[in-house]
Amino acid sequence: MPIRWRLTLYIALVIGAILLVLGLALYFLSRSALLANVEDTTRSRAISAADTIDSGELLSDDDVEQLTLDGVSVIVRDGSGDILQTANFPTEGRANDPVWRKALGSGEAVSGTAVLSGDDPYYVYAVPVNPQGGPARVVEAARPYEPALESLELFGTVLAAGIGAAFLLSIGGAYLLARAALRPVGAVTSAAREMGEGDLSKRLPVANPRDEVGRL
Repeated sequence: MPIRWRLTLYIALVIGAILLVLGLALYFLSRSALLANVEDTTRSRAISAADTIDSGELLSDDDVEQLTLDGVSVIVRDGSGDILQTANFPTEGRANDPVWRKALGSGEAVSGTAVLSGDDPYYVYAVPVNPQGGPARVVEAARPYEPALESLELFGTVLAAGIGAAFLLSIGGAYLLARAALRPVGAVTSAAREMGEGDLSKRLPVANPRDEVGRL
């Protein structure tokens, strides 16, 4: 294989490996940030709803409006698990997740995943409460992972396309760079061939006497 193509292949592989590592790192960092946002938002809404319920009141319309932003659902249950109040809960949802049972049994906040509607997983955060004069015993907040996963899928597609385009450009750039670097060698080879054919007046060209080819 000619040196030009070996240089091109080497440079392209190095750049491709760097792009791949950076792309994977960026993808997984973005995935972690998106999922963490879902979980942090759900957790804060559950705690906020639990504080309101602990004061002995059910959620008001203003509370519901604030708590259900970003697609968060809220469920208030009594000690038997019967639903006392819901906010933004899917019409055909299934409110039989095991998270609230763990929170009620342990007396501590518990998080987990459950399928509340369709086949998409929800992040659920359940907080046990003990309101004065009220039947409520546990408050849940849930938010689907699906919107975040869809955004992540779109981001991954764009990222993969960008890495592919950058890799192709790197191949072209590496080839041009190798060709430019080896052009003086080609000129020396051509002149040496003419000298070998009997033209002893021919002299080897020295484009840059300070580089390796010029010194040679």
